[in-house]
Order: sequence, then structure tokens, then C-alpha cells
Amino acid sequence: MIPWDARYEVGIAVIDGQHREMVDIANRLLAGLRAGAARDDLVETLRALVRAAEHNVATEERLMQEHGLSPAHHAAEHERLLEEIRRFDLKLDERGLAESARFLHEWLLGHIDEDDRPFAEQLRARGVT
Repeated sequence: MIPWDARYEVGIAVIDGQHREMVDIANRLLAGLRAGAARDDLVETLRALVRAAEHNVATEERLMQEHGLSPAHHAAEHERLLEEIRRFDLKLDERGLAESARFLHEWLLGHIDEDDRPFAEQLRARGVT
């Protein structure tokens, strides 16, 4: 499981809420894997995670454009991350639980720390909260 911690917050309410939602969905997916949920249920949870990630990407890129920040690098990183999670369904089995947990943890929290935190600082400097 991926415990939410305030250190993952970037200080932009809408983004923090979306990140927390993605962590919650990832935890549902991991719990389903651990419990041996039906593959169809796991796939539906994964699809919910992809939709939440796509919504987050759109929000972040819209905020960047609205506040005069260049989304080019961030957009490329977003596309790479979305492609990774769209392919994740290949790992939806009990044997891959540890790998799945590691992937989701690194994907979500790594993205927040490495990509979102720097641009959120720029947004906060422009008065976005």
C-alpha cells in the first residue's frame, strides 16, 4: 500500500486533491491484487487510475499554459508516464504484486517529487494555491 503523507503535497489544492485520488485508486488496485480480485475488477480499477492520471495531466498542463509556463518538458514526461500506466495491465496478477506496488509507488510519488513539485513552486510564485 502507498500511505499518503503531507510531504507529497505540492501546495496547489486541485493538484494535491488529484494526486491523493490517484494514490487512493492505486491502493484499491493493490488491495484487489492482494485479495485475488477478479481480473475484470482489477482492469476496471486500472482504467479508473488511467482516467484520473489523464485528468491530472490535463489540469497541470492547463494551469501551466494559463500562467505562462512552458509545458513542453512536462508534457513529454506526462505522455511517458501515461504510456507506462496504460501498459500496466500486463502486470495484473498476484505473482507481480511486489513489482506492481513498486511501479505504482515510483510512478505516482516519483512524478510528484520530480516533475510536479518544481512547476508547482512556479505556480505558487504566481499566486496559484
